[in-house]
Amino acid sequence: MAGLGKPGKSYIFLLIAVLVLITILPGRIPGQARPAREAQQRIEGISENERAVLQNLFVLTQEIEEMDREQENTINEIEILRIETKAVGEKIEIQQRDYDSKLDVLKQVLVSYQRRGPASYLRIILGSDNLTSFLRSINTVKDLTRNTGDLLDSLEQEKGVLIAEREGLAEGIALLEAKRGALEEAVAKKRQLREEQEAYLNSLQEEAVHYRELLANLQDKWDQIKVLFSDIVKEFDRIIGEGKYPMEDLDLKFGLLNVKGTIREDTLNAVYKDNSNLTEIVFHFYPGRAEIEIPDKQLALRGTFSVEGGRALKFTAEEGSFYGMDLEKASIEELFRDGHLSIDFGAFVDVTIQSVKVCDGYLEFTVKSLF
Repeated sequence: MAGLGKPGKSYIFLLIAVLVLITILPGRIPGQARPAREAQQRIEGISENERAVLQNLFVLTQEIEEMDREQENTINEIEILRIETKAVGEKIEIQQRDYDSKLDVLKQVLVSYQRRGPASYLRIILGSDNLTSFLRSINTVKDLTRNTGDLLDSLEQEKGVLIAEREGLAEGIALLEAKRGALEEAVAKKRQLREEQEAYLNSLQEEAVHYRELLANLQDKWDQIKVLFSDIVKEFDRIIGEGKYPMEDLDLKFGLLNVKGTIREDTLNAVYKDNSNLTEIVFHFYPGRAEIEIPDKQLALRGTFSVEGGRALKFTAEEGSFYGMDLEKASIEELFRDGHLSIDFGAFVDVTIQSVKVCDGYLEFTVKSLF
């Protein structure tokens, strides 16, 4: 490089700088997604001992979340009952004023009757000019007496109903208040357990940070999968509703009393994959049980299918796991908060489903014969 002038040296340095940037930049661009990928790899690569501790923390987190949801629902129910109670109380006040007003009128009538005596009414009746007038006078007095009695009975009955309704609502509020108190106590206990677990983690010193990061990563991914799963259920309903599952693959067999058919897992998986841009969902059918898996998200749900409304095959999850961590019942229900995953035969034909059976690799169903 001794023979090179300043321009030549500058060119070489510039070339070296460009080569360095070319080498570095390709690593930086995919590195933007590296934190999420590394977090997933850390969760997937934990040891059995780490998994046991993380499982306990995750279960506690699920239980606390469920109790928080129940507590919120209870508070909302209490507020609704309070509004209803206030409305009933206002109705009772209006009814009471109406009752008191009509009772005052009745008292005035009775006072007038007492002052004038029965002879005055008798004179009214006997003062009739003809038979028609006579009968009209008698009916008027009878109606006055009867209507007054009916009015009092009606007012008393309506007042009693409203008071009973208000008392019932008050009892409901008392029960809900007790339920909220029990929930608050349960949540406090769960939080205490969590604090004890945190204290245990803190005693591990350096490992405490490790477990907290694992739990935070796992919780973040759980929040994401809840949203994604709701979208998958809607997408699956759309695909089935548009009749994407081929009729010829139902393998229908017609009998005298019913029609039998099958839905094979490989066909169902292919139909979803070919018609959706979302994360792949995989069905597995085993004798007596079904499994739904989202491989990319490490989610697995196990349960069975049943007939719903005579036209759909509904999947009910009984247990599940997320990154190998057991899911609580409430957490599984939270996945289906926007609707259940089902195969609606209304997309194919107007039929009445009689039964469904989960077999090895397929669902076997029977429908009422169309003939």
